[in-house]
Amino acid sequence: MPPPAPPTELVPSERAVVLLSCALSALGSGLLVATHALWPDLRSRARRLLLFLSLADLLSAASYFYGVLQDFAGPSWDCVLQGALSTFANTSSFFWTVAIALYLYLSIVRAAREPRTGRLLWAFHVVSWGVPLAITVAAVALKKIGYDASDVSVGWCWIDLDAEDRVLWMLLTGKLWEMLAYVTLPVLYLLIRKHINRAGIGNTFQGGANCIMFVLCTHAVRTRLFSVCCRCCPSQPSAQSPAGPPKPPAPSKTGESQGSRHTPDELPGT
Repeated sequence: MPPPAPPTELVPSERAVVLLSCALSALGSGLLVATHALWPDLRSRARRLLLFLSLADLLSAASYFYGVLQDFAGPSWDCVLQGALSTFANTSSFFWTVAIALYLYLSIVRAAREPRTGRLLWAFHVVSWGVPLAITVAAVALKKIGYDASDVSVGWCWIDLDAEDRVLWMLLTGKLWEMLAYVTLPVLYLLIRKHINRAGIGNTFQGGANCIMFVLCTHAVRTRLFSVCCRCCPSQPSAQSPAGPPKPPAPSKTGESQGSRHTPDELPGT
């Protein structure tokens, strides 16, 4: 068996940027899941799809974080496991992203009725979980996932560079679906007059971008989130005036009777 290819040297700043991106993505995905769990009245069908996308992004960020932190130097069982998890989660994330855009297109532009969209949700689950799972199982069974010497990644494991058909498997395990998503998403969002530009986000910050769009940029969620944060930070008691306790009111002047004073409602009639 030939020795593993020498790894591509990674600059520490590159590794730090990827780790930070993974951490922010995991934080954003976790925040999306938390808002879905805390406020049931916000659980629309579109946000349920967003929940599944967040779960895929959370798994993707965690697997990438482990791969970069581990800094694999050769083939190993955890290298294959990390590569399989990141392949499944990343591919599933692209499918769920397109599924959300397609659902919005059908609901807004085509005005699809409730029974039709209900059946569509089951189709989304079958495709968005089933297709990535089938691809990942096939790649692991055929020993296509393994050590890539950081030539096509930033420290994590993906497609084994010793595989003769590695380009084909790179397409099947991510790049093909990524390119299709980048073409399909702008078309769908332009058709519903909500253009988004996601091509420059990348794999490791997908959860953070979703959090910005669907939490921080959504008024209802942002308001509730800020109110929760304010309740968690107890207000400081107001400091007492340096002049000491308030003084009692000055006594009335001599000759003035308290009983002779009238409020406006008690003024005698003319």
